[in-house]
Amino acid sequence: MVKIALDAGHGRGTSGKQSPDGEHEWDFNSQVVEACTARLKMYGNVEVLRVDDPTGKKDVPLGERTSKANAWKADVYVAIHHNASTGAWGKWTGVETYTFNGQKASSKSTEIAKLVQPRIAKAMGLADRGVHQANFHVLRETNMPAVLTEGGFMDSIIDIQALRSADRLRAQGEAIADALAVYFTLQKKPVETQPSLPAEEYEKEAPPSPGFAEEFQAAIDLGITNGTYPQRPATREEVAVMIVRALRSLEK
Repeated sequence: MVKIALDAGHGRGTSGKQSPDGEHEWDFNSQVVEACTARLKMYGNVEVLRVDDPTGKKDVPLGERTSKANAWKADVYVAIHHNASTGAWGKWTGVETYTFNGQKASSKSTEIAKLVQPRIAKAMGLADRGVHQANFHVLRETNMPAVLTEGGFMDSIIDIQALRSADRLRAQGEAIADALAVYFTLQKKPVETQPSLPAEEYEKEAPPSPGFAEEFQAAIDLGITNGTYPQRPATREEVAVMIVRALRSLEK
């Protein structure tokens, strides 16, 4: 079983983590995590753990996030973020992915990052700024391969259009899931098919049985039934309708 830890960075109320218009980074991050989770559920042999607060009310401390993933023995840790430059609107643009830059830097993290990065750049329709290294806590303190994505700049007049698109954010999450599926060679679950309906067992225009023909014709004449499928079992709904029709015929 492949165990994937997902982290929507920050919380809704985290100071400074927003666009110049006040849009919260966590809201962008969370949409990507939700889409990634939904996509991963299409694959077999995989479990997902979300280490941030799914409501966004609490900015879960970084140590708590990484400890949770470590205790769960996740196979990979993916932190979802969206970038900022100066905090004021500008024309910087692009998507990037980070791995740890220290002595315990993992080649597996780099391999995963190289699968994720081009896919999320394409999903967002933004410039590919490549894979980089940094000393971020979630990359340093995790015991498994870890990557951190920056899916575009919140303070970019170019990127914000993509960040405001639910379709783009969903595509980003799905791209991350598909990249992980490639790395872990996950297989999609078979599509469940609806059972085929049985062949018609009763004839619609069949004549009623001889012993019931007279009464059946009377029921047709009174409007209790339309005469079709005389030998097919009736549902409770059909019986109720026929009883009401019979009672109404007595009132005439």
